[in-house]
Amino acid sequence: MSLPLEPNPTEQPGWLVGQGVGPKVAWRLGTDGALTAFTLARETREVVYADDSPAIYRADGRGRIQCMMRQAKPVRLLDWSDDGSAGAAVFGNENLVRLDRNLQSTFSVDLPDTCTALAMSPYGNHIAVAMSNGLNYIFNERKKRIAEFQTVRPLAFLQFCSTDPVLIAAAEHGLLCCHDLKGAEVWQERMWNNVGDLAITGSGDHIYLAGYSHGIQTHDGGGSPLGSYVLEGTVSHLSVSFEPQRLLASTIEGHLYWVDSDGELLWATSVPEATVDLQCDAIGEWGLVGFETGGIYRLDW
Repeated sequence: MSLPLEPNPTEQPGWLVGQGVGPKVAWRLGTDGALTAFTLARETREVVYADDSPAIYRADGRGRIQCMMRQAKPVRLLDWSDDGSAGAAVFGNENLVRLDRNLQSTFSVDLPDTCTALAMSPYGNHIAVAMSNGLNYIFNERKKRIAEFQTVRPLAFLQFCSTDPVLIAAAEHGLLCCHDLKGAEVWQERMWNNVGDLAITGSGDHIYLAGYSHGIQTHDGGGSPLGSYVLEGTVSHLSVSFEPQRLLASTIEGHLYWVDSDGELLWATSVPEATVDLQCDAIGEWGLVGFETGGIYRLDW
């Protein structure tokens, strides 16, 4: 297993040099195999990540590995509570597992169909899963299924709102929606573009979609479109700070962007390989970029 670099390493990768004021690498996390998923506990700043060795890891806010567990199968989907108390992972196509802080299983559920999206609530009380048949479940921390609802299209992205008990979700094409924790629809918005990723602010007042060739699509908390941020390339991943201060976005072509709340480009560069995922910290001062074989970098501005 590759060890993380020390905080404030002297060696900085060449791809940091781009357009605008670039960041510094605070640390890097290596992996034993290809990175399959990673997520950020925003309050504790801990990073939980998985590779195809297969293993799952938890690192603290300084990039130091705190615990690691070998697994029988690779993690395909992963999310963690903001307070760092618990998380959820999908192994293979259908096995949902709730994990405690030490990466130990607290319960496991075999879902009836392939899981397409996963979300953990901010304090670890709820897990939402979407499936390829359009069916969606919400479980509480005691494994009880407290909600079940069907959508016209299978959901590909799920996010719990931090300040209201609602779930915001999107399909890969044609659907943006919001449901409460009983599964009732709060609102629904039809869309005409494809979606590569979903990010919401803490209050859910701003919703951002990676719209591929349409750039970053923006919506208000009721789903109504507000406009778009046009970027060069095909936007496939994005993340936003708790308040809409900063956005981190990447493209299929290998561009990486740091953008402010008005869509103004603050920094842009080209990276050596495709990104697995992105995470922006709560206040918009740093971000995490995960590469399939290059590890996870913390970029500080």
